Amino acid sequence: MHSSRRSILLCLSVAAIFLSRAFPALAQDPDREVLIGYVAPMDDAEASSGAGAAQMAIDEANAASIRIGGAAVTFKLLLQNDKADPRTAEQIARYLAKTSVVAVVGHWTSSTSIAVAPIYADAGIAQLAPIAWSRRFTLAPGSSHFQGVGSDDMAMAYAVGYLSGHVHPRLVMVIDDKAPLGVSMADSFEKYAKAAGIATSRQSVSTQTSDFNPQLQIAKTIRPDMILFTGRSAQSAAIARNLKRMGVSASLMMTGPVVSTDFLAGINHSDEDLYAIVPGPPADGSKIQAFRKRYMANFTRAPAPFAMFAYDSVNTLIAAIRKADSLDRQSIIAGLYGVNHAGLTGTISFRPDGTLKSPTYTLHQTEKAHWTVRKVFRPPA
Repeated sequence: MHSSRRSILLCLSVAAIFLSRAFPALAQDPDREVLIGYVAPMDDAEASSGAGAAQMAIDEANAASIRIGGAAVTFKLLLQNDKADPRTAEQIARYLAKTSVVAVVGHWTSSTSIAVAPIYADAGIAQLAPIAWSRRFTLAPGSSHFQGVGSDDMAMAYAVGYLSGHVHPRLVMVIDDKAPLGVSMADSFEKYAKAAGIATSRQSVSTQTSDFNPQLQIAKTIRPDMILFTGRSAQSAAIARNLKRMGVSASLMMTGPVVSTDFLAGINHSDEDLYAIVPGPPADGSKIQAFRKRYMANFTRAPAPFAMFAYDSVNTLIAAIRKADSLDRQSIIAGLYGVNHAGLTGTISFRPDGTLKSPTYTLHQTEKAHWTVRKVFRPPA
């Protein structure tokens, strides 16, 4: 009886070994789940659209059946809402450091990204910020943070160069929103404007205000040729809507995600002379247009202007993981320094300080109630 039972068990063992060799798929372990953090103010339409684009990148990577270290993996986003608040962002960063996330895409704003950079650096977690373009971000302590767009300082240098050569403003009123990015941009603009012989007049507002009447009253008095506002899109819309009502004839340059038909419709744009300088190439490229079609098929609406940077950031991070062929956090950081990813916005690779090697910027102007590309800025080859 015992002999018969041993014989049966031996046969079953042999059969199992045979089946595992003949049909390897039957013996495979389930895919290993790889967590990537995505942190942004999820109640913000731009950042929420970015989350959708990030999930698209995850889904497309999973459809490609990627293997890391010889094992099949499935990527998953761990979404967190930092409410664009640095204190909340710090709490989330400390939480993520204790989880199994291998890297973080985020945070969305420059102020939150700067606040959390030392936390991720201490934890040895790669932080790729899609749209934090303050130059202060990559100056933060540590070597694990990477900038998904070019710096604000370079953007302002290009903007002043264009204005000096084509628009010739005599006086520019510069309004910042007191946030790190807005202040940094305004400082850079004034620095380059002074060198170009353009006079400036500086004003500041709260990041929460929608009342620009005091600043526009000053503009009526000093009569600038242009107003530069370095805040976010909702406030940009508020100031743009009130130019004509306040009798201010100055053109307006903005730096937020405003280059969309929705923005112009929201401000009832007619003949106001608007400019915007934003990171990335024009949206009419074939890759970006194909991305927009896929996004609309998934979400039945167009992506927000900066959503493509979240898509590129996730794909760049996955490319770095594949290059490292490891899920070790430090190996992924090393992989990011060596990555060379062909993204929607161009070739993405990083300098030793975490800045993009070849950032692109586009300057737009309104013409006949539409945004028109006036200049694409690329660093010399």
